[in-house]
Amino acid sequence: MRGLAHAGLIAIAFGLGSFYATDHFGAFSAVNLALGCLALVVATAAGAGRMRRIGGPHSRPVILRGVLIIVAALGLATALERAAARSQVQFDWTGEESFSLSRGIVEVCTKFETPVTATHYRDAFDPRTRRARLLLDQIAEVCPLEVGSRILDESPEDEDRYGIGTSNTIVFTLGKRFVTVERPTEGSIYEALYRLRSVSSGHLLWLRGEGEGDPGGSDATGYSGLAAALSTEGYELTLVTSAALREIPEATDAVLLISPRRQMREATVEVLRRYLAGGGRLIALLEPGTESGIEALLADYGLETPTSVLIDPASGAVESTAEGLNIVAYNYATHPTSSGLNRNRMTFFPGVRPIVTRKIHPEDKLQGVVWSSPNAWVTDDLSVLDRRSGKIENRGEPRRYHFIMATGRYPRDGNEARIVVFGDSDFASNRYLRALYDLDIILNSVHWAVERESQITLRPKIRETVQFPLPLENTLRTLYSVGLLVPELMLIAGAVIWIRRRSG
Repeated sequence: MRGLAHAGLIAIAFGLGSFYATDHFGAFSAVNLALGCLALVVATAAGAGRMRRIGGPHSRPVILRGVLIIVAALGLATALERAAARSQVQFDWTGEESFSLSRGIVEVCTKFETPVTATHYRDAFDPRTRRARLLLDQIAEVCPLEVGSRILDESPEDEDRYGIGTSNTIVFTLGKRFVTVERPTEGSIYEALYRLRSVSSGHLLWLRGEGEGDPGGSDATGYSGLAAALSTEGYELTLVTSAALREIPEATDAVLLISPRRQMREATVEVLRRYLAGGGRLIALLEPGTESGIEALLADYGLETPTSVLIDPASGAVESTAEGLNIVAYNYATHPTSSGLNRNRMTFFPGVRPIVTRKIHPEDKLQGVVWSSPNAWVTDDLSVLDRRSGKIENRGEPRRYHFIMATGRYPRDGNEARIVVFGDSDFASNRYLRALYDLDIILNSVHWAVERESQITLRPKIRETVQFPLPLENTLRTLYSVGLLVPELMLIAGAVIWIRRRSG
């Protein structure tokens, strides 16, 4: 029975460990906790049955010693927990630092010169409020934040004034301005504080009319999420039909071109050419299998974008597609746009065309920033984009690293043009924008293009935001969870062998 008890304790430990590591109570955690508790119950019942058979005085010292050991262990555990709570010492061993304040929220807090008031409106017995208050207290340690709390029923005038619709709502005020957050998470608080700053980051020209991404589209394929995120970061967006474009307005800080599906007019491409020649900034998100005319302009700046499809078998099959079409990228160059991204902070690109860099002038500075695994290859067979399962055969194509995203700096006649190009555009759509670190890579690319490097950061996740489901995240959670299964089984086997040897 001791072996069963040890196995139950190990299962419970791994079940809780999986939950805290992934911030998700999945099947692995549930099964481990259920089996662990069942094993402890069976072991306890068996032990109780044996205790009833013990009746002699000689057994009492043994029982008393066991009880004292249990009491001492519980007392020691309680003392350690209290000491840890009072010490304020924190450890966060999760790969994504899930229990630490993100770099983004710390940096935005340093921008406030006067304190911000955070008022937490709650019902008296709302269990969600404790977590929100702890988060506010943690943020207040690094931010000039004055935290207060009010019972919602006692503040009817505030409900109307701030548009409070539910308990566990936080209202941030700075002077006469306020932002209301109804689902307080670190991510939503970060965006609220950013909006409260009311900082102007620049003016972006969003081209439309040739099948480009729709900033007003709220469905899965639209880009309303990206437009809202850019607005939160302080950018003013102007929509312009590319066919009607005669000149780039002087106040434009950068041009945003997202997945043109049709051939652009030569006059439009020429306008962009003149704009870049004068030190303009361009962020282009392209798709495999399309020709829009912007490819020739990018090639003149050393950024070649073949219409081929990049296949990376290291990513496996995601979302009912053939293996390797949807790429989970984890290789990054040292560059401001990828600051903070690494093998634990990945980006997701569903359907990619490769990017090839080729320096045109000696003073140009081209750099591939995100690239595939070394086992990737390129195919000209565009029909693979419609494959829903299976493997894509490599027909003799060389396997090597390929760029998914690249940047270029071009000093010309006292000015410097900057270009960012992605071999995919879907990663910034509503469906995938908040998957992994896609939001960070696109926003940081815009900041870099317009020379706002000080605003580059990693933003906290908005886990409770209603999003289109992404099986990729569930797959990764399952991988992290089941990845604990092997060491768990080894520990259980080792404990059972050790107990048997001691008993023998």
